[in-house]
Amino acid sequence: MSVFVFIIIIVALVTFGEVAQKWFAARPSPTPVEPGRDDEIERLREHVSLLASQVDQLTEEQRFMTRLLEGGGLAGGAPSDESRPEGRPDSRLRGPS
Repeated sequence: MSVFVFIIIIVALVTFGEVAQKWFAARPSPTPVEPGRDDEIERLREHVSLLASQVDQLTEEQRFMTRLLEGGGLAGGAPSDESRPEGRPDSRLRGPS
């Protein structure tokens, strides 16, 4: 019985390989960029780069806040609550203006 299962698995793998190969070969190639659209593509690349840097900045801010909430304290030896005047929060904890 195990020989039949083995043969069925081999036939299925070979068939799947042939179907996958034909499917990849039949896919249309990417369309070339129209000559007048290079500036639009460059602008999109700049926007994507800007978004990536903003995501990196948000990630760093999230790590910082996570360290604060876990009790790791402020990086760089910031003054403790006792050294600040009453009711005046640390200005470094405020978000960008």
